[in-house]
Amino acid sequence: MRPTFTYLLAACLALLSANSVAQNASDNPAAGKAQEEQKLLTKEELAEARQLARAERAREQERERYERERLCVIKPVMTDAQIAQCKEVWR
Repeated sequence: MRPTFTYLLAACLALLSANSVAQNASDNPAAGKAQEEQKLLTKEELAEARQLARAERAREQERERYERERLCVIKPVMTDAQIAQCKEVWR
């Protein structure tokens, strides 16, 4: 399972739990303040999950770029396919 998917799944679960808390709080008027705090916490968690997902995507893109660069080795004699691959990598 990819980490990005894991973060997205965690964010969705946080939203689902927030909705169920909101439904329970609507039954109890004294829990209105707790509901507001839960919404703020959920928004903060959601923002953190998005930030982690962005960071994970950036790390994955950097790793893929490094892997492509590693595959391109400049040699004195290269085939047309190797030259095309290196041109693609270094663009």
